[in-house]
Amino acid sequence: MDNLPLSFCESVETRRYTTPVSVNTLVSSIESVTKAVEKAIGEEMPDEFGLMLDDWSQDTEQFLAIYGCYDLPGGPRYPLLSMAPVMDEPDDHLNAEERMRAIVRFLPFFGKTINGCKFLVGDNCAVNKRLANLMNVPLVGCARHRLSLAVREFLVPFETALDQVQQLMRKHRTKPSCKMRMKTPLMPILSQDTRWSSTFSMLERYIRLREFLSADDDDMADLLPSRADHRKLEDLLSKLRCIESISKKLQGDELTLLDARALFDGLLELRPSMTTYLSPDAEIVHSPVFEAAVVKVLAGDAGLLTNEEARALEPFRVPAEALSTAEVTSSTAKEGFADQILKRRKIVANPSTYKLLSAIPPTSNRVERLFSIARAVVRHERHRLSPMTLEMILFLKVNGGFWDVATVDACLEK
Repeated sequence: MDNLPLSFCESVETRRYTTPVSVNTLVSSIESVTKAVEKAIGEEMPDEFGLMLDDWSQDTEQFLAIYGCYDLPGGPRYPLLSMAPVMDEPDDHLNAEERMRAIVRFLPFFGKTINGCKFLVGDNCAVNKRLANLMNVPLVGCARHRLSLAVREFLVPFETALDQVQQLMRKHRTKPSCKMRMKTPLMPILSQDTRWSSTFSMLERYIRLREFLSADDDDMADLLPSRADHRKLEDLLSKLRCIESISKKLQGDELTLLDARALFDGLLELRPSMTTYLSPDAEIVHSPVFEAAVVKVLAGDAGLLTNEEARALEPFRVPAEALSTAEVTSSTAKEGFADQILKRRKIVANPSTYKLLSAIPPTSNRVERLFSIARAVVRHERHRLSPMTLEMILFLKVNGGFWDVATVDACLEK
C-alpha cells in the first residue's frame, strides 16, 4: 500500500503528524508547480522536436498522452507534455483532426508551435497515419506493435492447439484442480488477446506442468493435447524463445531505430515468414524511406543515402557552417585564435550531420508505462478524480527531474 501513488497522504502517520490542507489549496499548489515545470520544459526544449503519442481509455474518457522527443548534449530527452481528454465538446470525434487540434492547443504552454514538430512516433494505426499526413511529417511506427502483429500471424497455424492449452489452463484454475496442487506449486497461466507474450508464458507453463497432468483423470483427459500436438507445441515454444528475446530487448529505453532494425533483420534470418510486418519496406510502414535514411545515418553510412532518402532527411539537416559556428562559440578562453581557425577549417571540411535522429525512439514504451501508472493512480476508489487533476498528478510524477522542493517553495511564496 505504501508504494502506491498518493498513499503517503493517506497513511495514518501522515495525517497524525502533519497539518492537512484543504482540497482547493492543494489543487492550487499543484497547478502552480505544473506551470513552473511547463516553463522549465519549454526553456530546455528546442524549437524543433518530435512527438510520441498513444491513447488510453478510462471509463467514458479518452485520453491522448504525448511525450516530447528532442536531443541535448547530455543525450535524448523525453518529457511528458500532455495527457488530456481528446473530446472536450459533445460534437468532438476520435479522429486525426481532433488529435491535431489537441496538439495545437497544448504546445503554446511550452512556447512551441506545431510547425516545430518534425516526426511522430506511435502505433501503425490509420488515425496516426492520417495525423502524420495532415502534419506533413514522417510517422515512425512502434516496433513492438509491428512485432506483435507479426507474431499473431505466425501463430495462426497453431490456433487449435493453443486454444486447447488455454482451455486446459482455465480448467486448472477451478476447484477440481486442487489435486494438482498436491503435486506442484506451479499455477496455470492464461493467454491474453492483447499481449502475445502471455501466449509464450502460457505455453511455457504448460510444458512444465505436462508431467503432472494425467490422462487417467476424467476431468482432464479430454483437454490434454495428443502426443503429436504436444510435440508441435514443444517445437513452437522453441521457436518463440528467440521472438521473446527480441520483444524483451525492445522494451529498453536506450534503443534507436538502428538497434530496432538490427533486431528485426536478425529475427528475419530465422523467421522469414515475418517479412509481411518486419521488413524495412513492409506495407504497414508509413515512412519507409525516412526510416531507411535514419538507419543509414545512425550506422555511419550517410554517404550511401539515395536522393529520395536525402530529401526525406532535409528537415533534419544541420549545415556544416552551423556546426563550425557552434564549435567556435563553445571554444575555451585558453584556445588561441589561430587554433580556432584551423578547427573551423576541419569542421567545414566534414560532411553535414543531422539533428534529432538519435532522439527518435523505435517504440512507444514510455506511453504504455504511463498508462500503467495512471491505472495505479486512479484505481477503483479514485474515479472521482477530474481529468485535469489526473493529468497534473501524472505530469509532475513523470517529469520529476524538472522540479524539487525549491520549486515548490518558490511557487508557494508567490
